[in-house]
Amino acid sequence: MQTLWLVRHAHRLDFVQPEWFDTATYRYDPPLSAEGFDRANSLAQQLIQVQIDRIYTSPFLRTIQTADPLARLLQLPIRLEWGLCEWLCQGWTSGFPETTPIDESIRYYPNIDDAYQSLVIPRYPETTQELDARIAIIADKLIQGNSGNILAIAHKGSVLGIAAALTGDDSWKNYDLACGGIIKLVCEDGRWLSGIIDG
Repeated sequence: MQTLWLVRHAHRLDFVQPEWFDTATYRYDPPLSAEGFDRANSLAQQLIQVQIDRIYTSPFLRTIQTADPLARLLQLPIRLEWGLCEWLCQGWTSGFPETTPIDESIRYYPNIDDAYQSLVIPRYPETTQELDARIAIIADKLIQGNSGNILAIAHKGSVLGIAAALTGDDSWKNYDLACGGIIKLVCEDGRWLSGIIDG
């Protein structure tokens, strides 16, 4: 049986300190807040029970930090996948968002797999239709040839988009998934069934 666990990154620092943005080196790559780090640790304790086999995150720091406690516990690599990234909307960023360089991230998060190559590279800017298309492609690529328990930690739009793409239920796109929220998708007889675990 194939299971895909989808997690929205935990609470981010600029939600509680919006002034962080004004002096940040990578303005669109905020770290987790203290609440977010607490949630990342509780997620690790929750998900260690389900024997995760592979971990994918978007390349943004908040998703890496959300994955890190579990990756360390399980000694699993973190695969940074651009196909899982935030919606690349002109209204949110002034260009393709710059993220913390991988060599800098690896110093703090050594489970990052620096040899992994993204399956999908998005283009900036994206329309909502282009976002949907990108998410449908990465959803398909994540499940092809990956059996067992797959964990993807991403952003609200990409997490809900994957749930919608695999289940065929577009109402997922309107769900208000909390930071650190979990969706479980299970493939049974070729059909993906879903449910909220925590969120």
